[in-house]
Amino acid sequence: MSSSGEPKSEQEVVQRFGAMRQEVQQLYQKLSELDAELQEHELVIKAISGMEEKRKCFRLVGGVLVERTVGEVLPAVATNKQGITGIKEQLQKQFDARKEELKAFQDKYKITVKGEEAGQPKEPEGGKANSGATQGILA
Repeated sequence: MSSSGEPKSEQEVVQRFGAMRQEVQQLYQKLSELDAELQEHELVIKAISGMEEKRKCFRLVGGVLVERTVGEVLPAVATNKQGITGIKEQLQKQFDARKEELKAFQDKYKITVKGEEAGQPKEPEGGKANSGATQGILA
């Protein structure tokens, strides 16, 4: 079954919808993980930014704890944070696009999911991945 062709049977429609829904949920999960990483980086930056640059500091690199100075660690953590922010922005765009594709597919084939009301938004209007939904993105 190619993803660009039209599904020929009801079973193919259901399979494609399930796959699309799973992809959206995986993107949501990855966004949540990146949010947690960003928060950790912000905590570290906040904790060590007021310290002397020559003060001893330890950093976990590839599972190994290494001794560094605050002056070495602070710029590295800030750079990592910027990288994670960029990746998160790209993933957020991809998430939003996939969510729209899923919605269009669901509307086109008039798919309703048990537990969802027709026309009810699947997440609050904020559009944030970490909106606090406890049952997942499509619940």
